[in-house]
Amino acid sequence: MERLYYEDVEVGDEWTSGGRTITEADIVNFAGLSGDFNPLHMDEEFARKTIFGKRIAHGLLGLAVMSGLGSFYPPMRTIAFLGIKEWNFKAPIFIGDTIYVKTKVLEKRLTSKGDRGIIVWEKKVINQKGEVVQEGKTTTMVEVRSKPA
Repeated sequence: MERLYYEDVEVGDEWTSGGRTITEADIVNFAGLSGDFNPLHMDEEFARKTIFGKRIAHGLLGLAVMSGLGSFYPPMRTIAFLGIKEWNFKAPIFIGDTIYVKTKVLEKRLTSKGDRGIIVWEKKVINQKGEVVQEGKTTTMVEVRSKPA
C-alpha cells in the first residue's frame, strides 16, 4: 500500500475505514493488557443491573481500535502521533458491535524548518447503527515529499 505524504492531503479531505467487530476476546485481552478488570466490562451479572443492561467495551479499547483502523484511512507516512486534542465517549460499544472510523483533515501546517508536516484530524468512531460512539481530534507529524534545500 502506498503511503501518502503531507502534500497529498488537503483540509476537508475525508476517508471511511473498513469495519471491525468488537469481540469478547478483545475485551478480555484489553483487560489483561491494561489491568482494568472493572465488572462493567468483565461481569455479565453485574453489568445486567447497570443502565447499559450488559457488558460494554472499555472506552480506551474503542480509542485503541480507532487508532488501528485510522492508520490505513488514509495511509499516511506518519512519523509520530503527537496527541489527542480532545476525545469524547458518547455512547457505549457492546460486544458484537462493528465499528468504523470516519477521518477528516481539519488543519495542516509545515513545521518551522519545513521538513515535516503537522496534521490535525477529526476522528469519529461509528457503530453499525450509524451512531457516533466516540469522537475527537488527534494530531500527527507526517513526512513531506519536498524537503527544503
